[in-house]
Amino acid sequence: MRFKCRVESARWALKRVLQNSLGDLYSVWDPMNNMITLQQTQIKASFKTSTHVIGHVYKKTLYKRLLGMVLRYALNEIMYEFERVRYFENNPFSCGCFLRTTLGLPCACEIQRYDGGSIPLDAVHMYWRRLSFLYQGLCEAEVSIKEEMDRIYKRFKELDVYGKVTLKSKLREFMYPDENSMCPPPSKVNTKGAPKKLMKRIQRLTKRDLSYWEYVDASASSSEPLKPARMILILDQFVPFIQGFIEDVVDVKTNGNCGYRSVAALLDMGEES
Repeated sequence: MRFKCRVESARWALKRVLQNSLGDLYSVWDPMNNMITLQQTQIKASFKTSTHVIGHVYKKTLYKRLLGMVLRYALNEIMYEFERVRYFENNPFSCGCFLRTTLGLPCACEIQRYDGGSIPLDAVHMYWRRLSFLYQGLCEAEVSIKEEMDRIYKRFKELDVYGKVTLKSKLREFMYPDENSMCPPPSKVNTKGAPKKLMKRIQRLTKRDLSYWEYVDASASSSEPLKPARMILILDQFVPFIQGFIEDVVDVKTNGNCGYRSVAALLDMGEES
């Protein structure tokens, strides 16, 4: 019924362009050519939409292998059929397989088998996978990737060990998308707007932290006298070139656990910890 309505719509549009049934081929050639050109432009636009625009409703694992590979019209039909799945869970034989027999698309009983996975591209008829005017007919075109694979292998041989590992991991991500280590967050993350929780003023500041050298320049340019350096015990027992880097010395008890005592003391946990 949908195809019949589409044909009738095109027939009505042609009659409106021609205005009457009189005239020869020369007189109606330009109107018909303009109409066909307009239809071709609209079909090309639908191809671009199908390959580049991803709707929010299709961001599910079920449509993962179909995005950019089939027409948007076919995705819409599969989405409507997916909504019927819950009605056939208890009685799968009542599906009728109408969508499969008429349009060559997965019906409700097929979609139910892909629960938790993705619909394979082979489950969609070739008609809905034609996203270009380059191929004619509905038969399988002879497509080969031998040249591309040869280039990839040649590039693989030229890389070092790290480059080979990276290229191999990228190819595995493409060949086995379900084995990807990436997973969605456990809860939905709101990425819009600023945080709504109360924060201190120092937490809301966007001023850049000064670098070490800016602190040094600021202290050097100030007119305040420098504070005398704190005396550190037994500092002279260390070699001279390292004394300038020592901030503190903790002399712990020598009972066989001095190493642990010194670490605990420098972490402000107390020597007895």
